[in-house]
Formats: sequence, structure tokens, C-alpha cells
Amino acid sequence: MFDRSVLFVGSGGSGLAALAEALGLEHRRQSNSAVPLRVYSATLADSADIDPILLRVVDRLGLDASALTLKPIALFSFAGAPRIDHLITLNAQLPTAMKLALGERVDVRNWTLRTKLSDAQTPGERNDAYRSVADELREPVAKLIDELGALSGVSQGEYARTA
Repeated sequence: MFDRSVLFVGSGGSGLAALAEALGLEHRRQSNSAVPLRVYSATLADSADIDPILLRVVDRLGLDASALTLKPIALFSFAGAPRIDHLITLNAQLPTAMKLALGERVDVRNWTLRTKLSDAQTPGERNDAYRSVADELREPVAKLIDELGALSGVSQGEYARTA
């Protein structure tokens, strides 16, 4: 049986990807998948800090925020980085160079969210926007985690893809 990995990618420092990671990790813990699944998050920006308001919302939702960080996506193309099988962009377009660096076997999906965090300026508005995004992301993330957990552990390629 081979493990799988999913990387959620946001466009900047809003924390969309970190929120999706937290939701994915929580759903994975609650599911009884036979296939090990690793969940990561990254940003297209060179660097970013997670909004403290997002961390507060994650905590209030009962999600584990202890390991959440916004890593630049470029880190996942380096030798020794975790292998990525599935990449989900959140309101972002993955640059062609990054697609090439990650390899053609990566399943890339683009999700467009209705909730726009860029309009939320005050802490209260950002809090409400993050809660709306969490509500919007919860079901698609759960479906994705279930889908990936149900995939066969048998390699479809010429060689086994292990970490």
C-alpha cells in the first residue's frame, strides 16, 4: 500500500491553504481510511505569516492549529521535499514553471471559492470571512479526503511512488 499526499495552495498570505489543511487533517483523523494520507499547505508568495485571526478561528472551530505554517510552494519542488500526488489551488493559478517542477504525475485541481477574503479589512470582518470560508471549504475538503482515502493502494505507474 502506498501513501498519498495532498497540497492545498493559496495565492498569498490570507491563509486559505492553511485553513484547508486544518480541515483536511481533522477529517482524515475522523475517517477510517486504509490508505495513509498526508496533508500540506503552501502559498504562491515567497513568504507569508498566518493571520492571527485565522488561527483564532481555527482554534474556535476545534481544529488543530499547532503545525500550521505558510510555506512557499517552491519548497515542495526541492530534492528531499515530500512527494505531492494531488495539488488543490484555492482562488489561485499555479504557474507553469511550478507545474513542471512538481512533475506531470501531480493531479492539479483548481477550486474557486465564493468568499473573498480581500474585501475583509477589520478584524471582525476577517473573522466572519474566515468562518464563511471554513463553512464553504468543509464539505469539498471532506469529499476530497474521502476520495483520496478510497483510492487503491496499487501503483498504476511503472514504479512504486513512495515517500
